[in-house]
Amino acid sequence: QLRYDVGETARFELIRAQTEFLNAEIVAQGNKLRIEQARSQLRKVVGFNLPANFEIQAKVASIPSLPELKVLLDNLRHQSPELKRAKAEVEASESRLSFEQNSRLPQLAIKAQQYNDPNFTDRLYGLVVSIPIWDFRQGQITEAEANASKARNQLNAQMQNLETQLESAYKLYEITRFQVKTLDERVVQLAASARKIAETSYRFGERGMLEFLDAQRTFRAARNDLIRARFELASIVNEIERLSASPEWVAMIEGKK
Repeated sequence: QLRYDVGETARFELIRAQTEFLNAEIVAQGNKLRIEQARSQLRKVVGFNLPANFEIQAKVASIPSLPELKVLLDNLRHQSPELKRAKAEVEASESRLSFEQNSRLPQLAIKAQQYNDPNFTDRLYGLVVSIPIWDFRQGQITEAEANASKARNQLNAQMQNLETQLESAYKLYEITRFQVKTLDERVVQLAASARKIAETSYRFGERGMLEFLDAQRTFRAARNDLIRARFELASIVNEIERLSASPEWVAMIEGKK
């Protein structure tokens, strides 16, 4: 406004600056509303013992580093609760099949009885052999075999599904991690330098307001991309820890029980 009043800038640049200012006010009001909604949601999750005027200390998280994919897959095969449940179902179905198969074999049992009389004691011992002549339990064995086969197929399908999800998530982790590193170390730094140069040039009258606003907008866009990429990276890391059943994730889940 001052530059326009003294005739150093055109009215078009003044209108552009006023428009940018109004847009910034609208964005700021919208962000305040989203912050209040997020605070309310956090209190609902944590509990209303959390004071209404709590403050959050923002801290830039470092880029997380995960083990190699081979290590994560090994953890998945040995520690995944879903696979453990599927393996338990396989063992139960195979035990049932073994029981049904053994039931058609001759069964040997020893019996002992004792009769007590005032004058004498009578003891009887016997050996009972059960031979299945008519009932070979073919139906029960066939059903147990089908259940065991179904349980093994479900285990293999579950393992393949989890391994595929983990491999896809790990590839996405590598891509997003590279994006975060590039944005943080190069793009945002270059955009900040360009904004500083444009601001200095504008103050000395070497550049117009439009160029400074464009540089400011480019810097904000790069910073927003960095924030979004960091959030996506954290979400991917959490998903990988869940899929691989990492000790930290298991300890966190057990601590909530």
